[in-house]
Amino acid sequence: MSEARYWYEGQRDDDAASLLDFWLHFEGKPALMAHGCGEHLSLELVDPYPSYEMQECGETKVGPAREPDLLASFVGQRLLDASLIHGYTTEPSVGGLRLRFEHGDLVVASLGDEWVLRPGTVSTDLRQYLTVGPWLGFSEDRQRR
Repeated sequence: MSEARYWYEGQRDDDAASLLDFWLHFEGKPALMAHGCGEHLSLELVDPYPSYEMQECGETKVGPAREPDLLASFVGQRLLDASLIHGYTTEPSVGGLRLRFEHGDLVVASLGDEWVLRPGTVSTDLRQYLTVGPWLGFSEDRQRR
């Protein structure tokens, strides 16, 4: 997993606040970039862009996800399944994803132009804004049918 984070004067905000974009990497496949904008999450098959400076406005650093940030705890785990998270907008759109990895689930969503990052599922206080759909992949039970 790679991530792009905003830095200013050698410092950055906490986990979700400094995150701009992130990429999932799959062996033998293109990288999948996740980008949040407003209440929408867009996904694109594209390699990570290079780090860049914005003079007095700070810089964007792109590189591997690192501890103590939440995304780093999923590095090296196989992605097993995913479910769509729908936002509260009037247009049908995807506001996020719940990703099932070998050792846990990860919720990533864009809400009010801010990232929601958390292990497990959508927190109770955000359920009025984010609705988690069913798993999209095939469980072992479905594969036997």
